[in-house]
Amino acid sequence: MLSLAILAATRMAPRFANEDGELMFDFLVGEFPALTEDQLDLIVTRACLNAKAGFKAVGWDAFAADLLADMS
Repeated sequence: MLSLAILAATRMAPRFANEDGELMFDFLVGEFPALTEDQLDLIVTRACLNAKAGFKAVGWDAFAADLLADMS
C-alpha cells in the first residue's frame, strides 16, 4: 500500500506541487485510508519538494525507491 501511495504522489507531484499540494494530500487520504496522515504528509511534502527542485531534482524512480526505503 505504501508503494502505491508513493507511486501516485510521483505521478501527481509535477502537476500539483506548486499550488495544489493539499489536493494531492486529500486525494491520497481518500485512496489510502490505511496509511496515517503523518505518512501521507511525508510523501506529499517530499514529492512536492522534488517537483520544485529544478535541476537538483532526483529522478522519480530513484525518488520513489529512496522514499520507500526511508519509510519502511
